[in-house]
Amino acid sequence: MQPLQCTECGARVLVAKNSWEHTSVQWNEEARSRCPEMREQGGQDSRPGAPRRGCAKLAETITWAATEGRLTVLDDTPVPGPIVQ
Repeated sequence: MQPLQCTECGARVLVAKNSWEHTSVQWNEEARSRCPEMREQGGQDSRPGAPRRGCAKLAETITWAATEGRLTVLDDTPVPGPIVQ
């Protein structure tokens, strides 16, 4: 996992970009408290570790960082499209 800072709110998270289609993000309490979107979501029953949808601005930052080569994409092979016959 690689550290990445959101260009919108400055939250620092750990990111693993396994492929263009698969990304893992590890949040900590400081990053959650800094991100407005994560604060609004809360989580199921506001329990620690409850599922959250994530942050659209962070997703944009991840795409930008991967495209610019600042974040390693482990498998850069494109997923093939549907076979049309």
